[in-house]
Amino acid sequence: MSESLPSPDSGGHAAMILVALTGDAALGSVLKALAAERPQEPVDLIIASNPEATVKAMSGAGARGVALYDLRGGGSTHHNLLSAIPIISRTGPVIALVDSENAPAAQAALAAGAIDVIAMSDLSAVLLRRAQRYALARRDSERMLARLRLFDPVTSLPSQILFWEILSLAVRRAKRNRDFFAILLVDIENLPDGQSEDGPYRELALRELAERITPILRGSDTIARFEQQQLAILAESMPRIEDIQIVAEKIIEEVSLPLSLAVGPVALNVAIGISLYPTSASGAEGLLSRATDAMLQARERGANTFVFA
Repeated sequence: MSESLPSPDSGGHAAMILVALTGDAALGSVLKALAAERPQEPVDLIIASNPEATVKAMSGAGARGVALYDLRGGGSTHHNLLSAIPIISRTGPVIALVDSENAPAAQAALAAGAIDVIAMSDLSAVLLRRAQRYALARRDSERMLARLRLFDPVTSLPSQILFWEILSLAVRRAKRNRDFFAILLVDIENLPDGQSEDGPYRELALRELAERITPILRGSDTIARFEQQQLAILAESMPRIEDIQIVAEKIIEEVSLPLSLAVGPVALNVAIGISLYPTSASGAEGLLSRATDAMLQARERGANTFVFA
């Protein structure tokens, strides 16, 4: 059961949404008064009586929602209460309302994933809004940092970190399904030096090559930025060696085409090392190690070559 308070006139600005998880009717009345106290900073209040209702309300609130979890009282560090914080946190930031910032519940809530704590004695309209703005800004920053960690900012492709995770999952799927897949480690040489208004030519060239190579691949394949001048491709459920060879040849063809950068003619070379599951190795580290060895062999053999491990 939940109760909502319509947002005051915000002058066109979207209201923040506060989802209060509490069974205390008196606290609900206090929060209603605080939400209405500063109409220039509108807050929509939803009172939720259980974690399931909180999650539902937070899901509907989207990017504007913050949960206020009432953890006051002697039993507030109980595992069953704290276990709801990670679940609610999946839908948005959680602020814990505690008896005092030194209460055991405060540190326990932060350890469980709450972004902030508010002591009941400090609760005010100004502090409530400040805590909400902080929670939303911190959640946005965390999401941005997570994206920077998982996606390459130059090419927008998955980063090496994310590729390792995807590859580990592919290994588990292949073992379970007795499937077959390939890794192509693409090393690009002679990337141009210099700088333009849009950024370093090396990065612009790599971005353009990634955009050319991606349409060659199937929707189920993964292409990632692996090292400074390397791309890694995971081709799952690729049944024939001939199909993998065709992909490698098309990559070489795309890399050999002129770049659209205003740096004059640039002759790029590519070396591709290919490892196969399970014939080359049966684990993620072994597969990438074998692909690296094959890539180095391809580089030694000359320009625009691919080698199977």
